[in-house]
Amino acid sequence: MKKIFTYLIPPIFLGMLCMNVQAQQGLLRYADKKASEENYFEAGKGYVDAYAKNPSFQAAKGAAKAYGNLRDYQNAYDWWKKTVAFQESGQEELLAYIAAANQAGQQEAVFAALDTMETREHEAITNLHLDSLQHWYAVAGNTGVKKMEGINSSNTEFGWVKGAQGRAYFSSDRGEAGNRNRSSVRIDKSYKYYTQSSDWTGRNFLNIYSVNEEGKISLFDPPVPDVFHATDPFPLQEQEVLFYTVTRDIRSSENYEVQSEIYFSRLDNAGNPIDFVGLSLNSPLEYGLKSPFVDEAENRLYFSSNMAGGQGGYDLYYMDYNSDFEFQAPVNLGPLINSPGNEIDPYIHEGMLYFASDGHVGMGGLDLFVSDFKGDEFLGVKNLGLPFNSPQDDFGFFETNDDKVLISSNRLQSTGWDDIFEMETLELDFLARVLECDGTAVTGPIEVNLAEGADNTNLPVEKRGQGLFHAKISPEEDQEIHISKAGYFAVQDNTISTKGLESGTLEKTYQLVKIPYKTAVHVDLVYYNLDESVIRSDAESALDRVAELLKSYSFLNIVVRSHTDERASNEYNELLSEKRADAVRDYLGKYGIDSSRIEAEWFGETELTEDCGEGVPCTEDRHQLNRRTELLLLAFPEVGKSYQVPLELQEVDLCDVSNIQLPQELPTIYFGFDQATLSLADKMALERVALMLRNMVERRLAITGHTDSRGSAAYNEELSKRRALVVKNYLEGKGIASERLVYEFFGKTKPVNDCEGVPCTPEMHKQNRRTELILPSIPQPKKKR
Repeated sequence: MKKIFTYLIPPIFLGMLCMNVQAQQGLLRYADKKASEENYFEAGKGYVDAYAKNPSFQAAKGAAKAYGNLRDYQNAYDWWKKTVAFQESGQEELLAYIAAANQAGQQEAVFAALDTMETREHEAITNLHLDSLQHWYAVAGNTGVKKMEGINSSNTEFGWVKGAQGRAYFSSDRGEAGNRNRSSVRIDKSYKYYTQSSDWTGRNFLNIYSVNEEGKISLFDPPVPDVFHATDPFPLQEQEVLFYTVTRDIRSSENYEVQSEIYFSRLDNAGNPIDFVGLSLNSPLEYGLKSPFVDEAENRLYFSSNMAGGQGGYDLYYMDYNSDFEFQAPVNLGPLINSPGNEIDPYIHEGMLYFASDGHVGMGGLDLFVSDFKGDEFLGVKNLGLPFNSPQDDFGFFETNDDKVLISSNRLQSTGWDDIFEMETLELDFLARVLECDGTAVTGPIEVNLAEGADNTNLPVEKRGQGLFHAKISPEEDQEIHISKAGYFAVQDNTISTKGLESGTLEKTYQLVKIPYKTAVHVDLVYYNLDESVIRSDAESALDRVAELLKSYSFLNIVVRSHTDERASNEYNELLSEKRADAVRDYLGKYGIDSSRIEAEWFGETELTEDCGEGVPCTEDRHQLNRRTELLLLAFPEVGKSYQVPLELQEVDLCDVSNIQLPQELPTIYFGFDQATLSLADKMALERVALMLRNMVERRLAITGHTDSRGSAAYNEELSKRRALVVKNYLEGKGIASERLVYEFFGKTKPVNDCEGVPCTPEMHKQNRRTELILPSIPQPKKKR
């Protein structure tokens, strides 16, 4: 029995092998037939079944080509990988494998296979433009892509556009229109329909969908009769008209090919079609028309067609039209735009023509290109590169009114066959302008440091001109900038952020303010008794105020300038003035004011405010005015030091130095009845005013003279003039320029106390007999923008 089985097994095995070979041959014949009919869905299944029966080069290559035509890139790559493993494979199969690896996103496999190529002069490898492919992969793009929310599904969606009325449109095979009852057909990108029953691909018809401003999606069913496919919507911006592409059911007794046509419909207020009009150019049994785009500014319809006389495949054309939508003859855009391959989806924006092509140098499948044009002349064609393009099909470029760029693609990130993607910027442009207070650009060397993110990564900053700096920054990040220049306040801004900023350039303007070194912000005077340096009680309030200001404002120092009268020797008076300066320093020291913030100077009798020199008779009052210490509070006292803007001045406009000068309480000078003379107290008060004006040179002073109500109007007007002038003349005598002093006199017309017909006390009358000193209002702090 064993021998019988031994003799029977080989014939049985050979018989089974022959049956498998015969079965495989039958499956291959079936798959070849379906492939010739362009029914790649059934052809692919046949080749895979044939390979399962008996792995062969023919079955693997057939499956690879079928899946490639179906745009099933991963399966195409897997089957080409099997194909090149057979000895029968050659350079053509290796090139096909490289292209499939590229479309499947297998970049390492692409470049590894390139190293095995025997020659790079082969026509097929030249057509693949693999050197360009390597270049694009090596260049990092400034943008990325993200799926458009609320639109994409597991089906196909492409060609998103939006009209001025707020409605958006796109194409999808997510469902059939109610009046279409034929078996589903779907030939991608060409929208062809064949009468052969084998054209079935297992996918739904393509339809047009609209999206309202609330995001509700509705089917737009064109009123054209017997429509199978409806795609490529394009709404006009200036009127309610929608152009679109359809493929119609045209019956015939013979097998034939029906190609797409372009129609347009006027719409009612709800966006529903009122009518339909087909282009007179439509001829679906001869050629196809698709991808309408209307340039309303030029009254020009752009479209794609494979009509005879083009450069090959589908070409881009335009037709001019009038207000009644009567179209002139079509014009081919020429060989610069059109290639031996296919060009579709024209779109014009800001003098640029965008379109998709599989005939120009690209990354695989359809790629997006752009061409600048003037009039009817195109100035070159540029591949948009990564990430606008991928190894798969990329088409349907559209830019919204808010600068969002949308494309359609079946790249590997797609959920369905095609998805609509929004371009998102991976890096944004940051532009910083640095200006002087007068609005001109800051010149000379400026140091600009820009940091980003939680780890404060330093970013490169490029100078692009006087006061102009540029950098690339990341989206959805926080940034911080620090700008410094010698002699200016440094600027630091940690409020920069690209969060929520989707595109464009983030521009900031900064103002560099010169540091107002040694600017007097407050002045006062203290007086001494003869031959004494003790702080008098009437000086304590002034020194208390100074100490409080020094404690409150870290950017202030004080200069203490002490003097004597001329009665004694120069040596004695110099020593006495030094003691007076020391007395002030000691007094401030009791408040904790560090001595480093006090600059003491002593002058003896060398700087008299009253000329009481040798041989000049002086009253005791005039000697008193000479026995003094000047208190000068200076902001930013160290010239050349790089100061930060103090916290106390963060909200202040530092371009006007008067904004950092502290409010000064000015005296009111009161006069005796029918008098216009100054007392010692008045002169001491005016000495403080003169000191302020000498050290705050931008200040002006208004002087107004008044009287009480007793006496005639004319007499009082003249008296008030003398009272204003006595103050003005005193200040001029102290070196204050006349043009900085404005005086007015009002007689008895502006009393403090109304004594006309009302009894007033002597004190109330005295309050009316006055000269008022007024500084112009200090501007309110200016908030930074």
